[in-house]
Amino acid sequence: MIRVKAAFFSATGPAPVGDDGGYLRWHLLDHMPEQYQLPGLVHATRWIADGDCQQARIAGDGPLADIGNVVNYLVGDPVQKTHDDFMELGLRLAEAGRFPERRPSLQLRLLALHHWHAAPRALISAEVVPFRPHRGVFLIIEEPASDDVSSWLQWLHAQHYPALLQTPGVAGAWQYGSTDFWRLHPACQGPPQHITVVYLDDDPLTTAKRLAPSIEQRWASRDVRPLFAGPLRSMIQWEAWPS
Repeated sequence: MIRVKAAFFSATGPAPVGDDGGYLRWHLLDHMPEQYQLPGLVHATRWIADGDCQQARIAGDGPLADIGNVVNYLVGDPVQKTHDDFMELGLRLAEAGRFPERRPSLQLRLLALHHWHAAPRALISAEVVPFRPHRGVFLIIEEPASDDVSSWLQWLHAQHYPALLQTPGVAGAWQYGSTDFWRLHPACQGPPQHITVVYLDDDPLTTAKRLAPSIEQRWASRDVRPLFAGPLRSMIQWEAWPS
């Protein structure tokens, strides 16, 4: 049985000019570890679109076209209490002076985990793909463009994902979607959305080129439209210390 039921996705823009990495060091060494006191937090990670990653994205629309960073918190039961405590913890840390810098948020969402897949060559269960070390991800954020996307979802799971998982450099893929099952804080609310995380164990830029033709097929039916699609690299923990 899979422990993860949902995930927070927090997206912000690129680092400002002249940034020395202080914000990322604070988040990796202070803020992110504190989240593990939450009852249902299973895993936390950050991905960054720096360097050529920004030029390698294949879709972007509206504010999300400017994504530079994404923080991903995987959540298990109790999801509702974890959501509530997550929102409260940020306030407590700010009151304690441990929120020294805020980056403008592009989006904060809590989405339900719907499907999970592992590439056959990865030799792991689909349930543990995010916990396997990865070099980066190809992140896809989409919104419905029609009232009925059932045919699109059937195509994804019958044809698209099996082909995607055969791509060299792809270790697996997890797909999330909006739900009204939980009571969400206004900061986490928004129009219906799908987010797919494709986990990469090869160079993100190289793998993104291989994936691009397949990813673009997702929008051929016009049932959904992309808000963001592009590679991000993983933030390795030891990169938190300056050389």
